[in-house]
Amino acid sequence: MITRLSFVVVFVAGISAGWMGKTWFEPVQSELTTSISDDNQDAIIRGNNLSENSTQAIESTIANSNTVNSSKANSKTASSNTALARTQSATSSYPQNRQQLTEEKFVGSTIFSHFKKLLNNRLYYDAMILYQEQFQTNDQTSIQLKRILLDRLKLLSETRNNNDFSELIENYLSIYYDDVDVLLLLAKFNQANGSYLEAVDVYLLAKTYAYTDADQNKLLTHFNGFIEGIDSFYTNQKNWPSLLNFYSHISTSGLMTSPHQYRQALAHLRSGDEYIAIEQFRQLTNDSVVGESAVAALNKLTNLNGVTPANVNSPASSTSLEASESIALQKLGNQYLVDLTVNRQDEVKLLIDTGASITTLSRSSFDSLTTNGDAVVQDRRVFRTASGVIMGTVYSVPQLSLGPYVLNNTQIAVLDFDVSRNIDGLLGMNVLGQFRFQIDQENARLLLNRQ
Repeated sequence: MITRLSFVVVFVAGISAGWMGKTWFEPVQSELTTSISDDNQDAIIRGNNLSENSTQAIESTIANSNTVNSSKANSKTASSNTALARTQSATSSYPQNRQQLTEEKFVGSTIFSHFKKLLNNRLYYDAMILYQEQFQTNDQTSIQLKRILLDRLKLLSETRNNNDFSELIENYLSIYYDDVDVLLLLAKFNQANGSYLEAVDVYLLAKTYAYTDADQNKLLTHFNGFIEGIDSFYTNQKNWPSLLNFYSHISTSGLMTSPHQYRQALAHLRSGDEYIAIEQFRQLTNDSVVGESAVAALNKLTNLNGVTPANVNSPASSTSLEASESIALQKLGNQYLVDLTVNRQDEVKLLIDTGASITTLSRSSFDSLTTNGDAVVQDRRVFRTASGVIMGTVYSVPQLSLGPYVLNNTQIAVLDFDVSRNIDGLLGMNVLGQFRFQIDQENARLLLNRQ
């Protein structure tokens, strides 16, 4: 149970241990794009989107992927029926003409219009069966179908059609989990909707499967643009705790490079943690990429402010939260559990997870709440857990209480995973990010201050 609940931690630890290199490959060609030819396709999708209430991002908590080896393609084919079976239950919402559409026989050039027709009618499970058949038998046809698929996902992303985007990408990634193009689309979608930590995890997974120079360069371009965008966003808001947590997650994931470390040092400096900033600048002075900038930053600090490591605050005094509220924690290995109160009545025990952007409850724990009827459904999203790709439901809860603090209209994600040892879910950054927080490991206390 603990493995499933702490899926982010498990994944990061498993992947980053074998992938800490900072070498990125030379620039090459851009992503494959092509337009969808059906005249009514945009109108159908945009019409569907008007009926969607969802405005939130797809959460993409990444699971520990299977070891990649030379037999990957064969194992993918052998397991595809099982993977598709996991998503077949979603077809209950498909149109009544499903049997007619799926029984139609198309050959040659008409197979593309059939694939588009299945997508237009939201028959994603059947579309993936057709795609898989062509993938195994006809390379040229599968390449064209891939272009159609990418264009459909881009259109769903642009129109914020979360439900259809989630359902289609769930069906596809349950089989072709190592597709870099689709993973980058998912990361971009997460970024556009504010799920920044999950986007980092998707980039990590894409890096694992980026075998070619083209994929490496494509990933580098996307990831650097992503970092610059999030850094600018938080800097403009002067939201230093969130920015520093963002860089901490990048570092833990093994994706940190020297330019990112330099930006992290600037964030520490702007937040008032001069000691940490100076130490980071010093570590970068001999770097071939940002060494000169780091030296200039150190000189500026010394000349203008007379700041040196000897006369700045120590890490303990600069980051401690002496005037904070203190909440008791329960230690579990090297992790900590905290109690959260839902709507003033129900109490749940959550594992603190700074790598998760959204607080999560198991379905059984959520159903046991006496006040679950007060929660309002927001949307359905795709979650990647240690058990694979699954759909989950995001709710808005009227009131959560963490210690003496009351949080209104907070989102939680409800997933189907097992509960054991009285653990109900994960406490994510949508709650913790509203505070300056610190874990006092010696006394097992969570220290909180309102930002």
